[in-house]
Amino acid sequence: MIVKATAPIYAERAAKLVELTGSFTESIYIKKGDRTADGKSFLGIIALSIYPDDSIEIICDPPSTQLKEKILSSGLFASCNS
Repeated sequence: MIVKATAPIYAERAAKLVELTGSFTESIYIKKGDRTADGKSFLGIIALSIYPDDSIEIICDPPSTQLKEKILSSGLFASCNS
């Protein structure tokens, strides 16, 4: 799923994202450009340097519709038509 950041993902927001992804047993990865981080890794997410309006790909293996719903309702990301 490709989403767009609504705000910079720094400490507080990265912690919120890790808490959200950590509630899933599936493997979750976040990809920005050519870099990929474990979606459950606080430092990995910080290292991606996600800024407002950055499009990122969230990869869940196996796919989860619940994850998509939680990501979009978190306020961290908005749906992206890319």
